Formats: sequence, structure tokens, C-alpha cells
Amino acid sequence: MEKVIKFFCIVGVVGLLFFLSSVPSLAQVKVGVLYSVTGGGAAVAKVQLDGVRLAIKEVNDRGGLMMGGKRIAVEPVIRDDETKPDIGIRRLRELIGADIKLIVGGTFAHVSQAINVQIRDGSALFMATNGVEEVTFRKDTKAPYYISTLGAVDGIGRISADYVSKTFKPKHIVLFLPDYAYGHGASKGALSVFKAKYPHIKITEMWSPVGIPDFTSYLIKIKEMKPDVLMMGHWGADAINVLKQTHELGLKKDMKVYFNSMITAFGVGIPPEALEGVTVGMWWYHDLAGLKDPETVSAVAKLTETWRKAYGEPPDPFAVYAYLGMQETLRGIELANSTEPVKVYNAMMNDPQFMSVKGPAAWRIDGRTSYKYAKFIVDGKPPKERKDKWDIARVVDVYTGEELCLPLKEMGY
Repeated sequence: MEKVIKFFCIVGVVGLLFFLSSVPSLAQVKVGVLYSVTGGGAAVAKVQLDGVRLAIKEVNDRGGLMMGGKRIAVEPVIRDDETKPDIGIRRLRELIGADIKLIVGGTFAHVSQAINVQIRDGSALFMATNGVEEVTFRKDTKAPYYISTLGAVDGIGRISADYVSKTFKPKHIVLFLPDYAYGHGASKGALSVFKAKYPHIKITEMWSPVGIPDFTSYLIKIKEMKPDVLMMGHWGADAINVLKQTHELGLKKDMKVYFNSMITAFGVGIPPEALEGVTVGMWWYHDLAGLKDPETVSAVAKLTETWRKAYGEPPDPFAVYAYLGMQETLRGIELANSTEPVKVYNAMMNDPQFMSVKGPAAWRIDGRTSYKYAKFIVDGKPPKERKDKWDIARVVDVYTGEELCLPLKEMGY
């Protein structure tokens, strides 16, 4: 009797194993995620990954994407480009080889631009969530399914030049920028606006090498020039150092200081007294109190609360653009009912309007987004008004002009 029971137990276990092996695994949509997890972009990539993970979590918490009448979970396949174009290209090829042709990523411009070249054959859709050179979006340069929530760094210069000229009405501006691709793109954009719209303003350009700890000699020269406005556009540690030294040398007493673009990730490293009184352009900010748009203010507050619960801090602008990039990629999959790059891209272009956490937005045919609120303008808060380390500024204005993107005709469309 014991042998009979043992026999049926074995048969039962074998049968169960056979049954389980014959049940198909739950279907999943795999989306590639390619950021600079290591290397020079690691600090930014960390918050970008937070953004894409949250966007995926929100979809999966709803049951997944609706495809073919069924809910399907989303799985991120994360790869590290090591902040190197050649590594980024290798990881891209690995993802495509694994039949993962929808990829969200981009921490540094040179990596994202290298990927654009690689997918000109239409082999993948790449959603770049960082800024790149404007030429990338020209019709004769852009890969068929290259798309970006952030767009071009040249737009930073155009927006800043237009806003500063209209708001402060200066006679002389010193444009102080870092001497590399980001700075040169911002300069190109700014000079085009000054020349076309404000030719009466005197513009003096100054350049500093990337990574220098001491800006004193440059700032003393600027102080001697006595401009009405000092426009700066440094990044990371350079931004912290240049603003700190601008404050120590007393330039804010003699001229208006405007900082072209800042993210919270390095904004929190600037001493509060150094940021106080500086007007700054930000792609996004976690507290829009005072903006006369209840829907957008509410959306930002809701996302900030969710983000704080998940990560213990409010979202950084680059994190939000990664979040938006994944959100829109997943919306495209659902609209297309497909993961084929051509179908997803066309679905987004055919249904371009969407409500983002920075206000109304729409896709342009050159693969970038047009936002109602191109940039939020903030003033640095004094130390006594700050509620916590993240409370660095207050929103004082928004830029809703036309300088975020060049006209489509100029882009070759």
C-alpha cells in the first residue's frame, strides 16, 4: 500500500510540473532604458531612472497596458551607456538584438546624438529625455523614429535671450558660458534672438573652461564692464562655484544676474545666500504655487507628493522629463496596439496632444514636444524663507513665447 501511495505521489508531482511548464508565462511589454548609470552622468541618471520606474509602476498598478483587449505588464530592461557614445551604441545594438526596439534614455547629448545616427535605418525608436543639439531634429539629420521630450539646448539660449530682453530691458548683456557643446548651443540660440529681435542691445561673450574651481578672474572682468545683466549658463559643480563666487564678489549689487537653466540636483548645492535674488530658468519645478493654472498646479503637487513618498525627495526636472518620456512611449504603444517603432511613432504623431505634468503639450513632426509653458522662471529664495533643502526658489513667471523650437520650415519640414 505504501508503494502505491508513493507511486501516485510521484505521478502527481510529475503531472503538476508538466502542467506548470505548459502554462504560458504572463505576457510582458519590454521597453529598453538606456542612461549613464556610471561615468560623468551617473548623478543625473539616478534621478532619470527614478522617473522611468515611477511611470512604469503607475501603468502596472492599473493592470498594465491595454493591448489586444488584454492588460499587459511593462518590464524595463535597463542598460548603462557609461557616459560613452561607443558603449551607448553597443548597448543599443544589444537591445535591438534582443528584439527590444523601443528605448527611453539619454543623459548626455553626445551619447544621444550618436544613437540618432545609429537608428537612421529605422531599426528602433529612441525617446531622448535630455537636451541635444538642434541640428539633430532637422529633417535631413533626424532618424525616422528619434523623438524627445526635452528637445534642443539652443532653445535654452533663445528663451533666455527673449525673456531677459523683454523683462529687464538692458542696454548691455554679458553672456558668460562654459566652453563646450552645451554652452555653444545656448550661445548660438541666444545670439540669433538678440540679432533678430534686439539688435540695439550690446552683447559681450565670455567663455570659461569646464571644470575650473575658480572663476574670480572672469567675474572681476565682468564687474569692471558694468553690464545691466549677467547671463550665465554653467552646469553641475561649475554652476555651484560660479554662483557662489558671483555672490562673494558682490556682482548682484551692481547688475541683474540671470541663470539660463538649472536643475534641482545641483541647485540644492548652491548656498542659499548665493542663489537669493538670482533669476533662473527651470524646465520644471516641484512647487508652482501662484501659477494661474489650477490644473497644472494640481498635477505638479500630486506628482511631487507621490515622488516624495517613493523616493524621499521631490522630483528633479531631468527626472520629470524621463518620467514624461516613458509615459508618452507607453501611451504610444497603447495607441498603436503594437511595439513596432513605426507604428508607435506614427500613433503619437497622429494623436499629438497630451496633458503633461508641466501643462498642455503636443508633439511636433520634427520629433520634439511643444509645451505651453516652455520654461518656468524662478527667483532664488533667501535662507529664512526656505522650508527644507529642496525649497530653493519661488515661481515668479512662465515663458510662453515662441522660442522653444525653431519654426518647422527652418527645420526642413
